[in-house]
Amino acid sequence: MARTHSRSPPLHEVDRPRRNRSTSPRDSDRDRRHRSRRHDDEDRRRPREDRDRRDRGGDRGERERHRDRDRDRGGREERGSRDKDRGAREDRGSTRSSREKSYNGDKDKPKEDPRAALARRAAGSSAPGPGTGANADTTEGEPVKKEVANFGNTGLLAAATNTVNGVVLKYSEPAEARKPPGSQKWRLFVFKDKDIVDNIDLNVNSCWLVGRDRAVADLPVDHPSCSKQHAVIQFRFVTKVGEFGDKESSVKPYLLDLDSANGTFVGKDKIPERRYVELKEGDLVKFGLSTREYVFMLEKD
Repeated sequence: MARTHSRSPPLHEVDRPRRNRSTSPRDSDRDRRHRSRRHDDEDRRRPREDRDRRDRGGDRGERERHRDRDRDRGGREERGSRDKDRGAREDRGSTRSSREKSYNGDKDKPKEDPRAALARRAAGSSAPGPGTGANADTTEGEPVKKEVANFGNTGLLAAATNTVNGVVLKYSEPAEARKPPGSQKWRLFVFKDKDIVDNIDLNVNSCWLVGRDRAVADLPVDHPSCSKQHAVIQFRFVTKVGEFGDKESSVKPYLLDLDSANGTFVGKDKIPERRYVELKEGDLVKFGLSTREYVFMLEKD
C-alpha cells in the first residue's frame, strides 16, 4: 500500500496565533498600573475640586451674610435717623409752643402801674433787716438811726461827670494842679479904656474859669463875643531842665482856650485851642472881641 504524504501549507498561510495584549501578563500589569495611577489622580483631583467648590460656596455664603448684615445695619441707621428727625421736630414744636404760651401769657398779663412798682420797691428796701426791727441793736435804749441816702455823684463818678450847678464843665483840672506858694503873689489887673476896673488875687484858687455863664465861671465876662466857657487860667507844678541839665521845679500860671468861638489872645497873638500856654509877668490877655485887657503881675516878697 502506497503511503500518502500530507502536504503542509506554506508558512505565510499558516494562521499564527494572535497575541491578546489584554491577556499578556506584561500588558495586564501595565494596564493595571495605568488605571491605578489614573484613579489616584482622580482621587487627588476630586478633593481639590470639592474643596474649591466648598470655598466658592463659602465665599458666596460669606458675601451673602455680609450683604444681609449691611442691609440690616442700613435699615437700623435709617430707622435711627428717622427717629432722631422725629424727636428734633417734636422738640422744636414743644419749644415753639412754650414760647407761644409765654408770649400769650405775657400779653394777656395786665401791665403794672409804674407808681405801684416804685412803691413796692421802696417798701422792699425799707423792710426790716437782720439789724433792725424789734430785735435791733440799741444804744442806751434808743434804736440806731438809719443813714440818709446820698444820691449825689462821688469819687470817680463825680470826676467823670464834672458837673457843677447842673452845668457840665468843659474842663477838669490835671493832676499837676497846684495853688501858687505864698512867696509868689500873682495878681490880675483888669483894664477898660486904660482904667483899672478890677484887681484879682489869683493865689486863692488853682484854676480860674473864664466865661459868660455865671453859674460856673470864676472870672465872668459879659461881652457877647465871649463863650459861656471861654478859657481857663491854670496853675501847674512843672519841672524844667536847664541848659546844663539842672532841674527846676515851680508853680507857674498857664492859659488854655476851651474851643471858644472868637479865640483867646496873648498880646496880639491868638493862642492855639486846647493847648497850655505859659504866662509870664506883664503878659496882656484878651478874650474874644472884648475891649477889656487883663494884665498878669507877680509880686515877690
